[in-house]
Amino acid sequence: MAYDGMILSRVVEQLQNQITRGRINKIYQISQYELLFHIRSQRENVKLLISIHPVYARIQLTHLNYPTPATPNALTMLLRKHLEGAYIERISQVGLDRIVDIEFIGVNELKDTVKYHVYIEIMGKHSNTIITHDNNKIIDCLKRVSPSMSSRILQPGAIYQKPPLIPKKNPFIDGWIETDNLTKTYQGFSPELSREVLYRLEHQEKFEDIMLQIQNSHNLYIHQYQDKEYFHVIPLTHLQCDYQVYSLFDGLDEHYHLIDEKDRIKQQTSDLGKFIHNEYQRNVSKLNKLKQTYFESQNSDDLRIKGDLLFANLNLITKGQKEVTVENYYDGTMITIELDERYDGKTNANKYYAKYQKAKKALSHLQEQMKITEDEIHYFDTLMTMMENASYYDALEIKEELENLGYLKKKKAKQVHRPKKLHIETYLTKDNIKIYVGKNNLQNDYLTFKMASKNDMWFHVKDMPGSHVVVHSENLDEYTIRLASKIAAYFSKGKHSSSVPVNYTLVRNLKKMQGGKPGQVILSHYSTIYIDPDETIFNDMNKMTS
Repeated sequence: MAYDGMILSRVVEQLQNQITRGRINKIYQISQYELLFHIRSQRENVKLLISIHPVYARIQLTHLNYPTPATPNALTMLLRKHLEGAYIERISQVGLDRIVDIEFIGVNELKDTVKYHVYIEIMGKHSNTIITHDNNKIIDCLKRVSPSMSSRILQPGAIYQKPPLIPKKNPFIDGWIETDNLTKTYQGFSPELSREVLYRLEHQEKFEDIMLQIQNSHNLYIHQYQDKEYFHVIPLTHLQCDYQVYSLFDGLDEHYHLIDEKDRIKQQTSDLGKFIHNEYQRNVSKLNKLKQTYFESQNSDDLRIKGDLLFANLNLITKGQKEVTVENYYDGTMITIELDERYDGKTNANKYYAKYQKAKKALSHLQEQMKITEDEIHYFDTLMTMMENASYYDALEIKEELENLGYLKKKKAKQVHRPKKLHIETYLTKDNIKIYVGKNNLQNDYLTFKMASKNDMWFHVKDMPGSHVVVHSENLDEYTIRLASKIAAYFSKGKHSSSVPVNYTLVRNLKKMQGGKPGQVILSHYSTIYIDPDETIFNDMNKMTS
């Protein structure tokens, strides 16, 4: 569902009420597409998120915690130079189009009062954020556009000009005009809102009444329809489905936070998933080759037999022969043995013995290598499962684990502020019992061997990658055991399977595998339950924030 001009008009009105005269405390560029302004307004600290993502562009206040780089880039430094300490003078929308102008009053190096503009253009793949002086001379842009890219130049030193807009009617002023395409007729109408208004008109609602509902709305209505999520500031009754009601900015957080997080993981750790997958495939290929070599080496007895037969028939062999046919006294058949024509029979026999000894030693080495490779396959299979459910910080910890184990080289890159203590996802059941979930191997190790009590109950899927789940309670009833088992099955490779086996035991029955990788344990005295993973279980619990 598009973030259209009508939604933006409600956003701008609330921003005007909440952050006008607010002071800019800090500015961060939190991703390629996003800026985060920390603002002190009305005796509160608030966060303004500006996104120019090609699909999820928007402007909103947010309660979510976004990862902030410790080392600012050049654009962040420039924004801080001009805007930190400045006050928001005015926030306006260009008509009902998706363009916002935020005016700032600040002080320059000479202590003169100056005015700046930040223009946010929400236009799909052409979305942008531009900071200018009061005369509209561009200071910089989040996304620069050179003359070779477009006739509309957006780069430092150029004069900012608004994008060309198609003339349309203002529905709040011009009222109803007979049309079957409101998107082309009115400013601010997305196709989804157009369908909704036409549907309501067919059901005898008045156009003016619908527009009044939009104008007075302070909420966001989120609908789940055919595995997709739709939202607007009025209920989308034409979808004929249930919906959830949120305050405007809480609703935008609710809709975008998972989308944002997955996209941020993709941006910030884009090579991580690819590396893990490639290592998994490389080891699978290696194991197949090792097995083939092992199979061939198992036939080493043939080499010994050929050596025995050559020694028994030295009188039949002279230098220059390429082969000899002799009776195989082991099975009574005739056998032709290849010879190295440079050597006599005795030397050829010894060469077969040498090959036999080498192949025999290779079997032991191959068995060892196959075990190591199988462990590597299991390890990277575990990491692939972890990445499917990873948050941004979970993914960073997986990357840190690979660096610590030497799979990845540590880079002196821009650091990201993140909690020093591992964050363990925690849920509270209806009986006020805490259930902890490790989302990567570092968290699994910390949860099981440092955080959990010896009498806590530990859950993990059997014989497949998954999260460690710990229930902080003794003498669990059947409901809690099944609940924890479903959580363990959900955060595992068996997430989309049925009747998943889950082992559970007291933490005191666990031992860390000697020389094993993070997250690997040895368990004893355990029970097993077969359970169907079910996402709806999270509706019966409260997720606790750290």
